[in-house]
Parts: sequence; structure tokens; C-alpha cells
Amino acid sequence: MTWTQVDGELSALPARRGDEPGAYLWLTAGERHEQVTAELFLPAVAADELDSALGIAIGTIHAADGEWTGEVRLQFGRVKDGRGIVSASGPGIDADIRFTLSSHPRDGGFCRHCGAELEVAVVSVITPPDGGVIGTPQTRCGACGKD
Repeated sequence: MTWTQVDGELSALPARRGDEPGAYLWLTAGERHEQVTAELFLPAVAADELDSALGIAIGTIHAADGEWTGEVRLQFGRVKDGRGIVSASGPGIDADIRFTLSSHPRDGGFCRHCGAELEVAVVSVITPPDGGVIGTPQTRCGACGKD
């Protein structure tokens, strides 16, 4: 694994693991052999307070040369106006990632029935002993009431 610099997208949602608050992060960055996707839980850092945040996240990394679970060190730089940068290092990843930031789940933030913006609940996260993360964002449309 070599250090790389890539562009990508980061969805950051409020999360909770038991009584512990944090952020549920879904990262997609790079192309071809540099492509990486990560699903992570970052404890003690709010999803809307990533600017200059530092922490150890736990989760799953998918890269061109395999899949890993475990801890990932995240060091955020400036996060402002829907953009930011993060340095990530851990199993399967060693990269500086410039990203566009979303506060919606990775599959979108608008109702497929009426087009209104979805309300996102706090993601309930489980971190199994294998080092991965299980979290499913729950959304609801405030306009039409459908999930």
C-alpha cells in the first residue's frame, strides 16, 4: 500500500453506539486502482463538527486490492462550505482525500415519492468484534410521511 491523494465524497451523519455519540461516515474516493470505499464510525465527534477533528474510527475499507476491517486514523483539515480534506491511515488505506461533504445518506437526501428533502434520524451503530461497523441510516419524508 502506498500513500495516495484522491478526490471523493463523504456522507457524515449523526450516530450513536450504545450511549456513545459520534459520526457515521460513508466515504467513496478515487478511481480505478486508487478507488476506496469506507464505512466508518467515528466516536465522540459530531457529524457537523468535522473541521480540524482528529480521531480513531472503526469500520470497513474496500479498496482495489481487498477488504479490511479495523481502526482507521482520521485527521480532518479544514471542513467548510460542503468541502474538506481528511488524512486517513489504517488497514487498506493511506491517503489524503479531498471531499465534497453531504449530510444525507449516500443513496440520496430526497424523497423518491414527492421530491421533498428527507429527515435523517440518528444512525444506530454496532461495531462487531471483527472490527467492522453495522449502521443503517433511517430516513423519513416530512412532507408525505413515507420512508
